[in-house]
Amino acid sequence: MRIKTFISLFVLFGALFGNAQTDTIPVSRDYKTILVLPGIFDFSINGKELNFIESFPVKNASDNAKRIVLLSYNDVAPDTEDHTNYTVYTRDGLAYDFILRLVEVPVKKRWPITKSMSENLEAFSKLKDSTNISTSVATPKPPMERTDIATRTKEEELGVSPNEETTEEPLPLTRELYVLDRMEYVRRRCYYNQFNKGKVIRYFAKYDDVFLWLENVFYENNEIYLQFRLENKAHMPYDVNFLKFRIASNYRNSPNNIDKKHEPLFRYKVPKRVEGNSENYFMVVFDKFTLDRKKVLMVNVDEDKGNRNLSLDIDHSVINNPLAFKL
Repeated sequence: MRIKTFISLFVLFGALFGNAQTDTIPVSRDYKTILVLPGIFDFSINGKELNFIESFPVKNASDNAKRIVLLSYNDVAPDTEDHTNYTVYTRDGLAYDFILRLVEVPVKKRWPITKSMSENLEAFSKLKDSTNISTSVATPKPPMERTDIATRTKEEELGVSPNEETTEEPLPLTRELYVLDRMEYVRRRCYYNQFNKGKVIRYFAKYDDVFLWLENVFYENNEIYLQFRLENKAHMPYDVNFLKFRIASNYRNSPNNIDKKHEPLFRYKVPKRVEGNSENYFMVVFDKFTLDRKKVLMVNVDEDKGNRNLSLDIDHSVINNPLAFKL
């Protein structure tokens, strides 16, 4: 009896160990690890984005290129052992969870990902089924609002086909979706509101002809959404090295100055590059927070291989008085 129990436990732990190995992606400094996703890449959550670097193939018309993610480790990082969490969402709303681990030479460099590896496939199937049942009676679509037209125009300006995401049947922004998959709800909320007309009056930072504009601050459920516009009026492209947030005293030289990192919950379409004479809209989402009168939210944009760095202080009166979404 003890022998059978031992064998059963050995098989069970062996299976669990095998699954853990499958979910661990080796990443190195000198090689590119290639993830081939089953759907078009939408966004990712990277626990150590400054160490485990994410890049993509050169933009082209091929849908295959939009399903590929290239991973490597920062060659200037001093670490010899490192790992982090990494979650990838595709545009159909499915999520894939991995552990990225630093290795010297990856045994496997190309990783085909299948839908069966999704963490929320079963839950999304149930939600879609329930949505189809509740909407079995066809209802006329509401007329397109001006914000929708503006969104499509901006997508065309940024070189994104307006049909890429609108061909997808979106899940409704319901409480059920929020409870089922909070990050997917937040992503869709960002998608629908990324090009909203700015309500915050002349809140910006600039360096020469590069501007960082705060367009809107929204609150919904337990999240604060900041909508930004990064505008480059210069001829030379602006490459983003990093975007960081901190909560600090509004009296920089005060001996009681508090300066601490404030990590976002979610980043939506933060640009890697803004071409000359163009602009990019993006959103950053935080768990609910407020500021007292002596604090500001500092936003720092660092230019890669350049010095056109931007620093924007957002006052407590802006953070503490957010707008509500219209839809």
